[in-house]
Amino acid sequence: MGDAGFVEIGYIQRTHGINGELAVSLNSSVEFNPEELESVFLEIEGIPVPFFITRIRFQNPEKAIVKFDDVDSIDQAQELYGVKMLIPSTSIELEDEVYLSDLVGYKVRNTDKSEVGVIVDYTEYSMNATFELVTPDGKHVLIPAADELIVEVDTSAKLLEMELPEGLIDLNL
Repeated sequence: MGDAGFVEIGYIQRTHGINGELAVSLNSSVEFNPEELESVFLEIEGIPVPFFITRIRFQNPEKAIVKFDDVDSIDQAQELYGVKMLIPSTSIELEDEVYLSDLVGYKVRNTDKSEVGVIVDYTEYSMNATFELVTPDGKHVLIPAADELIVEVDTSAKLLEMELPEGLIDLNL
């Protein structure tokens, strides 16, 4: 999604029953108290839309059955199949860990100290994640968002130093 103001806490796996309930898979790597949730945001067509929770039943720490206000039929629930569940990043306590999605807006510098560009989007695919950058001359390029390419993250300067393979930027232009 690219909006660094939200953190993905799970996704809607399937419908549950005929009254609009949904089976949700929760992300165990994000620390939040699901029992305190009154609402969440669902990413619909790339836009976070607020949904209020009527009730939530936990099957285990990573699975729950959720009923949202105004989702009262199986047809309404089916429209939400596969949608990401988000909460504002201010709702969770981040320890000193920085998530790749938090790096949107950071400048990227190569290990040779040359400026590569500014991260404008972060996207996760099934096996890969990418940063979309705008280069200093205004062109858009995609680079892998891989931990092994990241050398240093300076949160105070909003600077990301990466060891990018030679020719990668030219290949994307």
